[in-house]
Amino acid sequence: MQKLIDELNLYPAKDVIPTELAEKILAVYQVNAQDVNVQMPTATIVKSIEIDGASTSTIYTTPATGKFYLTNVHVSNSTTGAGVGLGRSYLAIYIDGVQYNLLSVVNSINAQNTSASSSINLQNPILVDAGTIISLQNLGSGNMKSNANIVGYTIN
Repeated sequence: MQKLIDELNLYPAKDVIPTELAEKILAVYQVNAQDVNVQMPTATIVKSIEIDGASTSTIYTTPATGKFYLTNVHVSNSTTGAGVGLGRSYLAIYIDGVQYNLLSVVNSINAQNTSASSSINLQNPILVDAGTIISLQNLGSGNMKSNANIVGYTIN
C-alpha cells in the first residue's frame, strides 16, 4: 500500500487510499514518467527527370542497404507537334521483385500542343525494393516529352 501511495503521489488527508486490493484487480500506474515521442520521417529524396520520344530513363536508384519509401509522384507528358496515335508515360517501380507501372498518363498525339498529367500523394508510403531503379517510361513518338518527379525517404 505504501508503494502505491508513493508512486501515485496520493495524499492521505485528501485522497482515498485503498485498504485492500481484490484478487482480480491489478494496480496499474506509470513507472516511467518520460514522454514517448513518435516522429514521422522527413522526405529527403527529391528527384526529377525529363525525356523526349519513346525512351526510358532512370530517375533514381534505391539504396542497396536500408529501405526507401516513396511518398509523392508526379508524371506528365506533352506533345510539341502533330503525330499519330496515343502516347503513354508512367513510372516503373519494383515491389517484392515485381515491376509496377505507377501513375500512367495517356495523351493524344494526334493534335499539336496537348498535355496530360497526374500526381499522387501517398498517405501510406510505398516501400520500393532495395537496389532497384525507378524509371520514367515514355511510349510515345518523337514529338512527345515526358517528365516525372518523385519524393521519398530512406531508413537504414
